[in-house]
Amino acid sequence: MAQLSKQQDRVMVTGDMTMTNTQSLLSEWTALSMDVPSTVDLAGVTDVDTSTISLMFEWLRQSRARDCQLHFLNLPHNLTSLATLYGVLDLIPTGPAVAGH
Repeated sequence: MAQLSKQQDRVMVTGDMTMTNTQSLLSEWTALSMDVPSTVDLAGVTDVDTSTISLMFEWLRQSRARDCQLHFLNLPHNLTSLATLYGVLDLIPTGPAVAGH
């Protein structure tokens, strides 16, 4: 089971980010994003599939709707490979977040 936890301006994701967990992760995100996080750390992610990319883009859309920038850290190798295969790796903002957002 995947889980989100908030640590300051960072959301830590642990577990499988797969289709089985997408809806619960989206619900957790909605609950956590009242204070819009600026960074999502994927170091604890154990498995991904194509729904992971869709979920990440939804989180980006929600953040941009609130005029906040969102960045992802520690993309698992299998996620990087999958995003490269689909030609969307360059659309996933990675690296340190801008202070204040």
